[in-house]
Amino acid sequence: MPNRQPQFRYNRKSLRYEQVHFSFWRFGLSLFAYLSFGFLFFIGLNLLQNLMIETNPEKALGKENKALAEYKAVLTSQLTESSELLGQLRTEETQLNEKLFEAPTEGTDEQSRSDFSIDQDRLIVTEGEPFEEQVVKMEGSMNLIYAKAKRYNQLLSDHLHVKKSDLPSLLNLPSVAPVKNLLAKNLVSGFGVRINPFHKGNYHHDGVDIALTKGTEVLAAGNGRVSSYSFSNLEAGYGNYIEIDHGNGILTRYSHLEKILVTWDQKINQGQVIGLSGASGGAVAPHLHYEVVKNGKSVDPLSYMVEGINAAQHQQLAIKGKVQNQSLD
Repeated sequence: MPNRQPQFRYNRKSLRYEQVHFSFWRFGLSLFAYLSFGFLFFIGLNLLQNLMIETNPEKALGKENKALAEYKAVLTSQLTESSELLGQLRTEETQLNEKLFEAPTEGTDEQSRSDFSIDQDRLIVTEGEPFEEQVVKMEGSMNLIYAKAKRYNQLLSDHLHVKKSDLPSLLNLPSVAPVKNLLAKNLVSGFGVRINPFHKGNYHHDGVDIALTKGTEVLAAGNGRVSSYSFSNLEAGYGNYIEIDHGNGILTRYSHLEKILVTWDQKINQGQVIGLSGASGGAVAPHLHYEVVKNGKSVDPLSYMVEGINAAQHQQLAIKGKVQNQSLD
């Protein structure tokens, strides 16, 4: 193998050529420079490739991100609408409770209100949160809102036996007593099988008998129109009576009146004085015979008296109404 020729370098200080000897420091520095240049060149080449060339997986991910962004906008819109719907439903629930059951928003039925409460933290989308988690959170919130709305409608159907479309007619329900300050002691006879005061046999008493002095004001139990009224001098039957149509197949009848203060097809407001109590017709004593008829069938009027009467008073009336005694008509 031929010997390597020595290399010389001109030294300006000594003004002469000197032989170059091998240096580990110079070799390491040169190697580091070449490696750094190669690394930077590789990084630049990759960045250029990412900017200039789009791979198939990147194209697919781009389309997916675009679709997700559009889906997020749709979800946000639906969530806003659902939140408004939930607020409307909760307002209707509060109005119904206050109207029919005298249960204000801050009343005692905490469990009922908690059934319709929404965890507000679930409705908040945090900035910087992963998009997939935002979508899951919004979907969960929407599902929760729809579940609450469905349960609310189910409660209306189960407990009030009406559809949501029937809500306007609920305000016409005969939900108050037909006299002021109804007490259990005034409820002489209730709904169901009772003893007839004339032939002393059992018969079905289609209403409730409320003992009153003659001339006591009789009130309309709910909004409606006078569908029928009658004056009678016969000492049998209902005597002087009024019938009010409340819509939704519900009618109330007020019998044995002394005086009638309304006319046919007159619009009636709840609590309006419609007549004076008496003992006309087949009555053995002054009283008001009050009936509620739904779809042609008599029902217990006490089940509709929920406004203006607290739970304790209603329980007393219910107990008194179940006593199988003698009626007054």
